[in-house]
Amino acid sequence: MRKVIVFSALALVFVLCCCTMPTTTVRTVDDRPTLAFKGAPEGALLYIDGLNMGPAGQYDGEPKVLTIEPGTHTVRVTVNNNTIYEQRIFVESSLKTITIK
Repeated sequence: MRKVIVFSALALVFVLCCCTMPTTTVRTVDDRPTLAFKGAPEGALLYIDGLNMGPAGQYDGEPKVLTIEPGTHTVRVTVNNNTIYEQRIFVESSLKTITIK
């Protein structure tokens, strides 16, 4: 009787170990447009649609870029509260590099 119980328990463990559900991996690609800024002076701040995005120099494209939603945006770069660059741009896809002069 004891051997039957042990055998039944082992059989149950074996069945449970062999029955696994299939696994699925889902990967999404972020294909939103990105912006990079070249030539931004030290201390320059970046504003997209009036929102402060931080130092413009950090988005130099090597390696960091700014991911934004597709559409029309107002880009402004300031140094000491003085605007040195402002432009309304349309971005649709891929990387757009803006050079600050």
